[in-house]
Amino acid sequence: MEGRSKLTPEREAEIYETVVRLVGEHGYERLTMQQIAAATRASTAPLYRRWKGKPRLVTEALRHAAPPPLADIDTGSLRGDFLKGGRRMAAIAGDQEAIMSALAHASRTDPELQDAMNEVLAAPMAEAARRIIDRAAARGEIAPDSPGREFIPELLLASVLVRRTRTGRGVYEDHSARFVDAVILPVLGVR
Repeated sequence: MEGRSKLTPEREAEIYETVVRLVGEHGYERLTMQQIAAATRASTAPLYRRWKGKPRLVTEALRHAAPPPLADIDTGSLRGDFLKGGRRMAAIAGDQEAIMSALAHASRTDPELQDAMNEVLAAPMAEAARRIIDRAAARGEIAPDSPGREFIPELLLASVLVRRTRTGRGVYEDHSARFVDAVILPVLGVR
C-alpha cells in the first residue's frame, strides 16, 4: 500500500489492540486520531500516512482483532461450513458486538467509514461466502445458479447486527445453528 510507514508486526498489533480498546471506551464518533496517537505513543502523521484516517484504522483494527469468520473454512459440506462459520461469528460477536454496532450506526452518516467497512470487513466476508457456496455447487449440494446466493453475505451480517437491536441479546452458537438451518440453507435451495 502506498504511503505505508514501516511498522513492525508487533507494533502494528499493539496499535490495533489500543484502537479497539479506545473505541470500546469512547465510541467511534467521539474518538479522535489525537487520542489514538497519545494512547499509542505515536504522532498523528505516521498514523495518517499508514491508514489515511480514523475510518480505515478502526476497521483494520477490528479485522485484526477478529479475522473474517468464514475465511479458510472447508468442512466438506455446505451446512458444515456455515455451522463452523456461525460458531466463529458467535464468538466474534460476543467480543466485538458493541463496537460493530457502534460502527454500523456511525457508518450511516460517515461515507468514508462505510467505504472502509465494506472494503475491510464486508467484502472479505462476501468473498469467503462465495467460495463456500461455489464449492457446494461443485459438489452438487445446491444448484449452481441458486438465486439466493447473492443475499447470503447480507443475511449473515444481519444475523449478527440486528439480533442485538431486536432482542437485546447477542448471537450465540445455538441461535447461529438454527439460523443456518432455517434461513441460510433454504435460501440456497437446500430442503
